[in-house]
Amino acid sequence: MRILGIDIGTTSVKAVELDSAFGRLVIHEYHEQGVPAGSNPVYAAQQLISSLPRQPDKIVTTLRSNRVTFRNLTLPTRDRKAIQSSVGFELDDDLPFPIESAAYDFSIVSQSTGQSTVHVAATLRKNLESFLGDLINARIDPDLLTTEAWAYRTLFNKLTPLSEQQRPVLLLQIGEEHTTLYLHWKGAPVMIRDFAWGGRDLTQAIAQKYAITLEAAEKAKLDSGFVLPPSQRADATPEQVEFSDAMAGTLRELLREVRQAGLSCKNLTHEKIGTVYLSGGSSLLPGLLGFIAEETQVSVQPLQALSSIAGSGVTYSEQTDASFSLAIASALCLVGSERGQAINLRKGQYSKQGRSTEINLSAIKGPLIGASVVLSCMLVSLAVQSQVYTRRLDTANTQLEKAVKSFFGNLANSAVKNYLADPTKLRSSISKELNKQRELARLLGPNPRNPLDFLNSLSKSIPRDVVVDMTRFQVGAAPGSAFSPTGDASTQFTFLVSNPQIAERLAGILGSYVTNLERAKPEEVTTEDGSKKWKVTFGGSANAKGFGGSNGR
Repeated sequence: MRILGIDIGTTSVKAVELDSAFGRLVIHEYHEQGVPAGSNPVYAAQQLISSLPRQPDKIVTTLRSNRVTFRNLTLPTRDRKAIQSSVGFELDDDLPFPIESAAYDFSIVSQSTGQSTVHVAATLRKNLESFLGDLINARIDPDLLTTEAWAYRTLFNKLTPLSEQQRPVLLLQIGEEHTTLYLHWKGAPVMIRDFAWGGRDLTQAIAQKYAITLEAAEKAKLDSGFVLPPSQRADATPEQVEFSDAMAGTLRELLREVRQAGLSCKNLTHEKIGTVYLSGGSSLLPGLLGFIAEETQVSVQPLQALSSIAGSGVTYSEQTDASFSLAIASALCLVGSERGQAINLRKGQYSKQGRSTEINLSAIKGPLIGASVVLSCMLVSLAVQSQVYTRRLDTANTQLEKAVKSFFGNLANSAVKNYLADPTKLRSSISKELNKQRELARLLGPNPRNPLDFLNSLSKSIPRDVVVDMTRFQVGAAPGSAFSPTGDASTQFTFLVSNPQIAERLAGILGSYVTNLERAKPEEVTTEDGSKKWKVTFGGSANAKGFGGSNGR
């Protein structure tokens, strides 16, 4: 698709042709058409378009910044319909003219949790109707009519990643009669101003200083004009200083606007301007970059729009880069993802009317052949995949039928089909069967906490020289309690020993089988045969070793 971006100026019309297809962007050509004195610039634009070897697929131009106002609104929603209904309400109280007299469009520039930042551009309907009427009368029917602010925003976002836009940048687009100041920060326009000062003021300053005609002054400016930065004045001749002072006098007006833009930037963003970019034919005046940099103490660079967009080592002349920045910026508004979110004042009653177009089959022959080959390959691939997947599904179904019959026992084929047709029912039946098997295994399996196993392990660990009488033995829950593998494991033992020393040895042995062993104070008792013995009671929690497992302590 060939896109033509047009910059309709007061003394010349500039245009850039872009070719955009399959994610690639190529600058095809750039053009300039002079505007005769006293004539409407749109007719020069019509003459430029008519002279093109190939008519563009899309045309983009901009409405002058002095006819447009914009606002950046922060709205507490991410829903586009809610945003659309809120924009008109917000503008009604904020515009310097009635909302009924306005034509506007908006674009969402950023979104975060629960809120959206929306850029809204608005103009008076009479301004839009007047400009569109001139274009239509000149047989120019633009597909996109945007604003200078949005065009420059698109250009800067193309040149610089959003992550590197932490400091605001200021663009000075110096035209023949007007200069535009555009402030850009974090992917969105912050401010744009147009004031009556340009290259013609420099020419008039030379003409007044040396009492020569404007034509002679213009020639002197183009051939040998310059301005001295303050740091170079000491090394210059008196004649050079005199000429530079003539230029610097009128440049003070430009500096005043730059400083005012710096104050506005600080007020709007709480940041200082990081870089000033110069564009426009008069920005090539030798020494101008250094003069502005030293006077404002801000980094100043030329805006090399075409060279930066072209890439691949392609560079354009300084004059071309300086003159075609707005034209290339306008064309970029219809490239890639920018196409769907561009500010377009041609909406509603101002929308472009549909018209029949003749399809150039020769131009799309190559893409059609490529598309047909790709489509054929896709169809063959889908057919092969379908056969492979069908065989795999048949094999999987057969294996699943065998598995279901093996799990549930003998099932009729109709029951198997019912199960396969209803995975939820099959999953539920399998779960019920597994639960039943688990309960049976619990009831029929050996008791992992058999008190007799514990007593057997304990008796084997007591040596022969330790003679005891066990009068009480309890491990786990009461006999009438239901079995639980994780239930109570409390223990209590009572022994009769001949002396306290044996009780101490017995405590050491029990410590391996009982966790948190507790021992009551030994008590001297008299047995039935009249002998004296010591009664000692132990308690705690039985561990795995007592039931034949590892110690677990």
